[in-house]
Amino acid sequence: MAKRHGRLSIFAVLLSGLLLSSVTGVGLSLYFGLQTALQNTRDLWITMTSADIADAERIIHDRLAQTARRNVWIATKVAEGAIDPLSPAFWSSQAASLIATEKAIAAIGITTPDGSFIGYDQHNQKVVKEKADLYDMMITSQLLKMGPAQSQTLFPYWQSLIGEAVLGEAIPLFQDGQYLGALIQYLTLPGLSRDLPMQQKDDGRTAFITVADHIIAHPGLSNWQKVNMRTEKSGFIPKSIEEATSVLPRMDQIGDPILSQRARWEPVELGDSLSYALDQRIDASQVVINGEYQIIVTRNDSDGSTNPITFGIHFAPSVFEAEGQRINRLFLIGAVVLLGSVIIAWVIAHLFSRPLKRFSMATRQFEDGDLKALPQLPDSIISEFNDAATSFNHMVHTLHDRARIERIFGKFVPPAIAQTLLTSQSDTGTVPSRKCVATTLFVDLQGFTTMSEKADPQDVVDILNAYFADATAIIEARHGIITQFQGDAILAVYNAVGEQPDHADAALETAIELQKLVHSKQFKGTTLRCRCGVNTGELVAGSIGAPDRLSFTVNGDSVNSAARLEAMNKELGTRILLGETTRNQLSDPSRVTLAKEVLLRGRSETTAVYTIAIDGIDA
Repeated sequence: MAKRHGRLSIFAVLLSGLLLSSVTGVGLSLYFGLQTALQNTRDLWITMTSADIADAERIIHDRLAQTARRNVWIATKVAEGAIDPLSPAFWSSQAASLIATEKAIAAIGITTPDGSFIGYDQHNQKVVKEKADLYDMMITSQLLKMGPAQSQTLFPYWQSLIGEAVLGEAIPLFQDGQYLGALIQYLTLPGLSRDLPMQQKDDGRTAFITVADHIIAHPGLSNWQKVNMRTEKSGFIPKSIEEATSVLPRMDQIGDPILSQRARWEPVELGDSLSYALDQRIDASQVVINGEYQIIVTRNDSDGSTNPITFGIHFAPSVFEAEGQRINRLFLIGAVVLLGSVIIAWVIAHLFSRPLKRFSMATRQFEDGDLKALPQLPDSIISEFNDAATSFNHMVHTLHDRARIERIFGKFVPPAIAQTLLTSQSDTGTVPSRKCVATTLFVDLQGFTTMSEKADPQDVVDILNAYFADATAIIEARHGIITQFQGDAILAVYNAVGEQPDHADAALETAIELQKLVHSKQFKGTTLRCRCGVNTGELVAGSIGAPDRLSFTVNGDSVNSAARLEAMNKELGTRILLGETTRNQLSDPSRVTLAKEVLLRGRSETTAVYTIAIDGIDA
């Protein structure tokens, strides 16, 4: 049987194929499902955040616009002479009522060119008349140089009179061509932060507003001011314009790890549909901080101010917690499905491969020729496998029956003849007659008739069976065919069935081995001697008898001559006699010696007969 090298088992192929398909299918479904879920979640929060930013921007714009309109109204009234901005009565009554509903406005007042300040402090609800703030005096000087102008938003700075960082809204006041000073409304940054709607959402998002990289709104701004600006009783008074305008923390100073890593922000690729739906001023960025994925959404606003404002919100990981739990459940379900598919794949592969393995093992045993070891294949729930197992079992039963028939048939018919009959396409049970040159061996026991008369018949049968068993083995080992047992005699032929070129040598060697057999062994305690006649010639081999009772035999003068040569051994005192035709067929004719020229019965002329000396028997 050929060895298998580099072959894959059907179980491995089936399991690999099923696992590949199931793992690939489930894996791709999980991958794309999770990717889609994460992307959808991200896009949803970006959309929600952009809407919140838009609301915050609208509120800031509305508040600044309202503050600017108030400035314009007051400036107009001052120009008309209807309001005296230097009168404390105006600030305690009319100005106080103008900002009463604006909680984010800490104060409103005028800074005059001579460095005085008069106005209304809404937090303390009183009129304030003090030396003007350093930064306010600078603004007042600049507005004088610019002449009458619209209201404008000031860059956030520290207002020493209020003691807070403020966002100023300023406008120059003129009356009868005379510059009276700068009217400024002060919006506190912490108040501005608290009023924003996105600061009121407790959903894990952090909102912020920046102006030129400085924070003006952030949940941590108030605490930062307390720690860094000493806003308690001692107060903080800037000593220069630069110090006043640098009081706001930069993005890397507020203590927010996301904002502090501004340089690491990377753009987020938004889908076409989301990009189309969002405002073009919306930018989405991403950054990984301590292994956590963060998204930052910002919107730049350059309208209405010399200093552009950026509104932004970044997502904390808790934003995705609910969606993350859903995704985790999805992943868990996918893992269970994947594990189930692996188990199912193993079961299916085992279910399909086990019958094939059994069938493969059985066919290899059949190839080895060991019919006794062939298994009975079990039934299978798979129809095709069950049919194959049934057919194989029927074949095995048939082969067992055939082998049994051959064994039984071979006890009555020579194995070579039995094989010829069984392989024949004909059901007649006949062996076609064949005319051929063959060698006939006739063997007869010496003095057995006399012994049989004195011995018990059963003992005679036992002795003969023991002798015939050994003699048959010797004859068939040399490819001889025993055509019949005649009492104590054996008639065998060589080259009658099939081609046997050395048939003469085979017959002679058989005769020699038979002589050695009877001289070296007793049969049931009895010593036997035999004589052998060997002759070669033309004969006819085939089936003879009635149609329902046939036997294989050989006929011809050469067959009769073999029997006559066996009988002549008694006359010449030899054990083996060969005809001249047999001597001429030997591969080494010199092995035999001339015994005598004799006249065989039925012949008109004498013929030479030959014998051979046997080592160990003939001295």
